[in-house]
Amino acid sequence: MPKRDQLRDAYNVFLRKHKPGVCCAVREDTPVPAFLSPENWSYSYTARSRADLPVGFQPCAAHEAANRLGFYLFQDIGA
Repeated sequence: MPKRDQLRDAYNVFLRKHKPGVCCAVREDTPVPAFLSPENWSYSYTARSRADLPVGFQPCAAHEAANRLGFYLFQDIGA
């Protein structure tokens, strides 16, 4: 059973270059979508616990979006 602080899924978080705060999270066990090209996006880190999450990341919305789309776009309002 996961610890209380752990997320249901681990997410690789990518940052949009030249657009501060625009982020995309992809479940660690999912292929990275083609639109996350290195020219426009950079890998930032892997979020495995709630402490790793940026402001604006909603775990339930991320889970739902990742299931439907394969990724979760969000705005890091702390950026």
